[in-house]
Amino acid sequence: MENATLKFSQRKIKKNYRSITGHFPSIKNNTSIGFESKLEKAHFLALEFDNEVISYQEQPQIEIFFNGKNQIYSADCYIKRVKNSSKKDSIVEVKYINEIEKKKEYFERRFESAKISANKLDLDFEVYTEENHSEIYLDNLDFLYRYKLYPIENKYENQIINLVKQNKRVSAFELANLISQNLKDYPTISNCIWDLVCKEKLKSDLESAKVTMNSFVELSCE
Repeated sequence: MENATLKFSQRKIKKNYRSITGHFPSIKNNTSIGFESKLEKAHFLALEFDNEVISYQEQPQIEIFFNGKNQIYSADCYIKRVKNSSKKDSIVEVKYINEIEKKKEYFERRFESAKISANKLDLDFEVYTEENHSEIYLDNLDFLYRYKLYPIENKYENQIINLVKQNKRVSAFELANLISQNLKDYPTISNCIWDLVCKEKLKSDLESAKVTMNSFVELSCE
């Protein structure tokens, strides 16, 4: 993932008692990606569900002109997108709004310098904050991501799809009842329903409330 003036540094994740750090298991990159805050982890999670994103990598570095001199700017993420994407490949700074507000003038100038340098590389420069995605949406992605990490054998897929076709829009609980009256089957049926939402064969409202068996599902193509 390198070109003439885009480089990547090795991130060493250390324990930090003031913020959440660790490694995120990325399916798109087939490796673990280091994160240094809960916000960075959230950003990586959202990228896993973005169909325009091919891959991403932490710690991209570009040269910027800032405060009268050339210097290395280390951002938090580089995103590589599909060719027909509405966006360019991009360099992303991940920051909480209160961090930016504390040194607003400084960050505005620094981000503008990074934007100019990124543009010369035909890249976009983005700032990702906690306002990009709601906590509810991210919690739902976190729930669904398990089905990407640990694929299941979806033995009810055809039944579920056919029933949703017939009913157009139905709650997960109703769907489970239509498939079986045996309560022992419910956990398996539930997993199969959310697996199909994760695969985008079904869709559900991930923005308004935490998904439960009372959540409605419908076909993604409709």
